[in-house]
Amino acid sequence: MTSLLPRRRGKPRREEMELPANIQRAFIARASGANWIQCAEVGETTTENLRKWRNHPDAASYIQTAIESNLGESHSKFADAAPKLAERLIELGLSKDVRAYAQITAISECFKILQQGIVDKQNKEELAKIREALDALEGGKAPEVIVDVESDG
Repeated sequence: MTSLLPRRRGKPRREEMELPANIQRAFIARASGANWIQCAEVGETTTENLRKWRNHPDAASYIQTAIESNLGESHSKFADAAPKLAERLIELGLSKDVRAYAQITAISECFKILQQGIVDKQNKEELAKIREALDALEGGKAPEVIVDVESDG
């Protein structure tokens, strides 16, 4: 099948290209907390070139996906360590020799992070239900799922 549009000559525009591997590496570094100068070094490019690639249609979603992957990995590590942290918390709470106040704070923070991950997952599931209901309404159908948006507090 031939295209009716005239073919462009020369190099395709940046927006029409896929993200190159070195730019992907730079964006992954950004998702891991590196500043843009460090990202440019990782991607073996300049900050100016990287700035141009940040305007690419796929750039924001690529970085967001990398961030979500990093968060998922972090939550997994906390979840894996939760039983040991709970045991340690019990040891500290029962020991007469240990001043546990400083350590309890750190362990408690791990459980807060784990709980926040669970809450975030539940929120995403509820948002998906809301989107589904909105899509059904926009399509002229009655939603199959009724979403309760009242808060408990």
